[in-house]
Amino acid sequence: MVFAIKEINNSTELLPGIKLGYQIHDSCAAVPVAVHVAFQLLNTLDPVFVTGDNCSQSGMVMAVVGESGSTPSISISCVIGSFDIPRVNIFNFYQSA
Repeated sequence: MVFAIKEINNSTELLPGIKLGYQIHDSCAAVPVAVHVAFQLLNTLDPVFVTGDNCSQSGMVMAVVGESGSTPSISISCVIGSFDIPRVNIFNFYQSA
């Protein structure tokens, strides 16, 4: 994910004039940690961008890339769902056989 964001930010053709930021949190597959992080994102606590660039604004959360496990993902969805923040789960990219 970090590589993709850096590629987009460094490209003059992809999203010109727009810089993407990101925050990476590890819930350790624990529901309480996942919910805590979701509330932090909603409350704009810990507004640190890990881009190496000097961001003058913390910005709004535009989307969340979800957990690899379903239980923490469902918990995150319950917290952020009321705020119309899209969430993409890693399972959305797997095809069942």
